[in-house]
Amino acid sequence: TIVYVAPERFRSPRFVEALRVLAGRLALIAIDEAHCISEWGHDFRPDYRRLGGVIKELAPGRLAAFTATATPEVRRDIAVQLGMDQPRLHVRGFDRPNLYYSVVKAGGAADKSSQLADLVRMREGGVALVYAATRKNAEAYAADLKSSGMKVRVYHAGLEDNVREKNQDTFMAGKLDVIVATNAFGMGVDKSDIRLVVHADMPRSPEAYYQEAGRGGRDGMPTRCVLLFNHGDVRLQEFLIDASYPGADVLRALWKLLRDRPQLGELTPYENDLEARLRKHLGTLGYTVNGAVMGAAIRILERHGMLRRDDERLAATRPEPGIYAVLDVESLQRRADVERSKLRTMVEYAYYTQCRRQMVLEYFGDEDWMQREKKCGACDNCDALAHGKQTGLSTAEQNSIRSLLLLVGALGGRFGRTRITSIALGTEDDPKFDDVVERGSLRGWKKEQVMDLLRALEGANLIEQSRGEYPTIKNTRRGDQVSVGRIDVNELGIQMPTVTKKSRAPRSKPGSGARFFKKR
Repeated sequence: TIVYVAPERFRSPRFVEALRVLAGRLALIAIDEAHCISEWGHDFRPDYRRLGGVIKELAPGRLAAFTATATPEVRRDIAVQLGMDQPRLHVRGFDRPNLYYSVVKAGGAADKSSQLADLVRMREGGVALVYAATRKNAEAYAADLKSSGMKVRVYHAGLEDNVREKNQDTFMAGKLDVIVATNAFGMGVDKSDIRLVVHADMPRSPEAYYQEAGRGGRDGMPTRCVLLFNHGDVRLQEFLIDASYPGADVLRALWKLLRDRPQLGELTPYENDLEARLRKHLGTLGYTVNGAVMGAAIRILERHGMLRRDDERLAATRPEPGIYAVLDVESLQRRADVERSKLRTMVEYAYYTQCRRQMVLEYFGDEDWMQREKKCGACDNCDALAHGKQTGLSTAEQNSIRSLLLLVGALGGRFGRTRITSIALGTEDDPKFDDVVERGSLRGWKKEQVMDLLRALEGANLIEQSRGEYPTIKNTRRGDQVSVGRIDVNELGIQMPTVTKKSRAPRSKPGSGARFFKKR
């Protein structure tokens, strides 16, 4: 007998009690989507985390865990959480040789829409799948593609169920050129002739990118996987991450509000937007939250067993020891940090100048790939190398990078991109910067070129931006090492902006230590 069980069922004391009679008699427990067990995974779910205790109690004859998107760190954590001592590990199949990875730099919204239309129009047969970060963006891209003469439909969680189902069926039947979707699209979708997968916005993690790009070329035929990249998209994902992890004060306030005033969780004929009502009442308590934060707060409390949603009711539940997870604020903060780290890896991917497949497969620890030559011949960067295009940096370009890093280091994390750019260009007239050695080191560049280089340095994890209303820039430890020549710039895969005039070399020699201010 095979029994399929959702992890959420283990919240029920009655269900757990019913299973106890089977302790020691189960031949196998198999867990799918096992990356959800790990806090380091891209889709952590507290209900999965409880499975370790259940498995220990039930003592099955064998235990198996399956996932298509686990990094080495996540695989180790899965084994620990499930109590697997020296498990047999199989890591295979990450490489899809027929997928061609590329990144296309995009300007503003108009340029991105134009490039998107060109990509869809020039695909080699089959259909195209376009991913957007938000419902609003999905609708906008679909409208632009439609105006370009494409047969297009949109798919996201905000559509009525029947509309969403109809759009997917039309796509699966091959009656469209392209479908534009959020990450709500994909589960159970297996269309063999998707010849183009475009991420029109930056994905939040390498796992999401790999999984979504992998929906192309299921028949083994050549398929393009394109990331349309504008660094401004990173800010959107940072906003979405921040909104996904509300502060503990907001979470506790929402739970207490529904516990003490349960009628607020019930829909009425006169007020059918439950989240809007809750936002309004939280506002009277001094908490200002937008729709994204409210939605995230509800999901987190549901996942931790502190809220229960019925068709027309949202009710607070009191945590019960051993069944409902206690809200772990530190864990939520760790999850937010993990997501920001994964986003930084995606930015590195966008700026990477070596083999893109190498970066993806080494991220996942693909053992087959580790034993092969580290060039795939099926990505834009490998194509460039094969055709003799220079991918290394010239001496002048290396000097420009070190100059800018020395400048950022000298300013000590006190200023933002705009001020740093004006100092680098030599257009900043505040006399307090007169003693900064690297002032004007990029004179002759354009403002946007310096901004692009700052973005590239951030993508290479050489500088980092603070959070808050007035973000500032500072070097990372790695950035400081590059600035003084302890790390070879050419090893970092930095893509330089096009510059019309060479900048002068930094005045401090690599390896001599950073000398930031002129001597009187």
